[in-house]
Amino acid sequence: MTLRICLAALVLMLTPLLMSGQTTVESAECQEKPFGFQARCGYVALPQDYANPTAGQVAIYFTQILGASDPKQPDPLVYLVGGPGSSGSQLLQTSFRKYLRAFADERDIIVIDQRGTGLSDPPLYCREVLYRLDEILQSHHAEHAELLLSILKDCHQRLKNSGVQFRHYHSETNARDIVNVLRALGYERWNLVGVSYGSRLALVIMRDHPQYLRSVILDSVYPPQADIYLDAYYHGERALRILFQACAESPSCGERYPKLERVFYRLYERLNQAPLMATYRPPRYKTLEIEISGYRLYDWVFSWLYEVESIQRIPQLIAELDRGHPQNAVRVGAAYEANMTSLSLGMHYTVQCQEEYGVSVYRDYASMLAVHPHLSGYLRYPVEGPDTLPRLCEIWMAEARPARVNQAVSSDVPALLLSGNYDPITPPIYADMAEETLERSYNFVLPHVGHGVLRSERCAVYIAVDFINAPLSEPDSSCIADTRPIEFD
Repeated sequence: MTLRICLAALVLMLTPLLMSGQTTVESAECQEKPFGFQARCGYVALPQDYANPTAGQVAIYFTQILGASDPKQPDPLVYLVGGPGSSGSQLLQTSFRKYLRAFADERDIIVIDQRGTGLSDPPLYCREVLYRLDEILQSHHAEHAELLLSILKDCHQRLKNSGVQFRHYHSETNARDIVNVLRALGYERWNLVGVSYGSRLALVIMRDHPQYLRSVILDSVYPPQADIYLDAYYHGERALRILFQACAESPSCGERYPKLERVFYRLYERLNQAPLMATYRPPRYKTLEIEISGYRLYDWVFSWLYEVESIQRIPQLIAELDRGHPQNAVRVGAAYEANMTSLSLGMHYTVQCQEEYGVSVYRDYASMLAVHPHLSGYLRYPVEGPDTLPRLCEIWMAEARPARVNQAVSSDVPALLLSGNYDPITPPIYADMAEETLERSYNFVLPHVGHGVLRSERCAVYIAVDFINAPLSEPDSSCIADTRPIEFD
């Protein structure tokens, strides 16, 4: 019996219980679980439309990692991943190894695949992107956005034909799913750790379901009042300035890559006039011919600013491209682009078109370009650009959510806010925005990391553990002063 048939049978079996306000847990095999810990996995069937429980169900997959100590704390730590569209179960092993393990002795760790993602059913993945990834990687920069738009249109049509009701896939239903899964598992209160979009989801739970929360950790904060589609251009340039300054102030980097900022923008313009061609052969696949334009380079560098390991390599990769040697850059950049296939793009654009795009159809790109005129051509490159995003959200037939969805969240739930100074998408200023309406909050910037602070800096984990142990007291952040600057390759 296939997984989909099993889940359909589960939905039919649980419908009477859901209508009477009850839920049950259906056990399932754990696809991922950390070594040395007991874990149980399963599904909780919930309404696709909470206002009309008879109009179909979603089956939400969870992994429950049992705390090692006896006795243990009764309130678990609940991990909310980002995207929107990332899979908690897919990221479990890496996240557990890098930071969730630090909490697992004292309390259970709960990892939930949000609706539309991972092993939850129905999945909103765009397999069309995977099937045509070679076309995407080999596309000319002038046709890149149109190609993606066409592929995503096919994905939307397939998901629509399968019966997905897109209007019920957003942060408020996501939040209700999280609460209902945890209640089905028998928990009365819990702690949240939300990363990137997961922090926005955590803020929604703080607003709508505060009675269940003991504490909240917001990592790489994405507040609902932010306009990420316009802000990203300002924040990307800010992160680049920090990178160039750090390289200039590093004796070894400054000596090896002098005037890196000037080299980068000169290379950006040159590659837009005459793109560099490079061959790339993914493991067990055919050789691809990839065009490196300045726009594609900018897109790659923006993504490399997320991770310390790739930040370290940026000066070297820029210098190699400037000398006409693209192989290292194309290997790292193409791998980044291929990562889009691991994201539930259907869920991503369903949420973003309802909650982010619809907030402000008009965005002041003219003022942004007055400050950063070199980005005028780049605006036509990404599928989220000002010309393409409206068309994408029109295809998605997404209506804007009510105004409160994009208002600041006020809460007295204890909250720890963590930001990375190099972060190009959710910079420290976003944490400052969120902090203004959080009564019991502690806000820290880790100076030498990008996006996803807990996975990148051990000091952030120490702060978070101290906070979870006593969320009403300011955690010890003295380790920040001892964090080491990035060592560039």
